[in-house]
Amino acid sequence: MTYSIGGARGTVEDVELTIKRAREWASKCGSEILLADARLVFGRDHIESAVRHGSRAAAAGSMEARSVSMETLRYLAAEKQVADALRVAGIREGTNRLAVVIFGTGSLGEAVSALGWVRDDSVLDARDKDLEGLGVLSVERGTVPSDRVQDLALERVALIDIDK
Repeated sequence: MTYSIGGARGTVEDVELTIKRAREWASKCGSEILLADARLVFGRDHIESAVRHGSRAAAAGSMEARSVSMETLRYLAAEKQVADALRVAGIREGTNRLAVVIFGTGSLGEAVSALGWVRDDSVLDARDKDLEGLGVLSVERGTVPSDRVQDLALERVALIDIDK
């Protein structure tokens, strides 16, 4: 499956309207789009792993969600249920750092522009983010060097498949 990953800055003022506009844009391009709160993205490897797990589940017919974007959000948030994933990593009013994934051939840059945002992949960096949102306790965080904390996010993504 073809996909593009990037970050954006902009403010979500109305969640439902933002999702509607994103879906309309994706539909015109024959694509699917995922919008997530970038505060829960711990590096490009983290979101890339979630995308690959979600795509693999779609190809195998073993998705828990109804769409590859929501399946990917489950992995990104390290949650078994879509509702919990939305609570943890979904966009909400006031979200201003966003992770954007385009499934298909649509242009990520065009999607970000269409939503009135500015492309900024730095929002995906793990730097200065709290792993507690993924259920990582401070005692666990202390088991890895500070330059490898994103590995704990990758571990959480992988554990979703083990816990099925």
